[in-house]
Amino acid sequence: MAMTGITVPDETVALFDDFKLKRTSHKFVTFKIEGDEVVPAEKIDDADFDAFLGCLQEDQPRFCILDFQYETTDGRPTDKVVFVSWVPDTCKVREKMKYSGTKEAVKSAFMGISVNINATDLSEVTKEVITEACNKV
Repeated sequence: MAMTGITVPDETVALFDDFKLKRTSHKFVTFKIEGDEVVPAEKIDDADFDAFLGCLQEDQPRFCILDFQYETTDGRPTDKVVFVSWVPDTCKVREKMKYSGTKEAVKSAFMGISVNINATDLSEVTKEVITEACNKV
């Protein structure tokens, strides 16, 4: 449980585990805080990165997981599970605090995250930024 009192239910953790092990057709999943729980918001099967970006709204924070396909610095195709904490500067302060205070609990519940990205606007969550972060690890 996070310091905010918000929990990550077993069903949400099970969805992440299935996602991580590629037991779902989802390429991107976003999560929102609803009441006192973290629940799935959108599940996207389309591998197009723009479909994922279309889910990110400038007034709604989200936790996102991506099955991110990229090319390593030596030219090999590979993929990693990427966690994105999307907390835009334009959302309400109360929402920012709730998501910021819950982020570590979500990351702890989602075992197997390779890369963590904190984004406050779309320039921080481009393919190039995520690829660079993946190549650092």
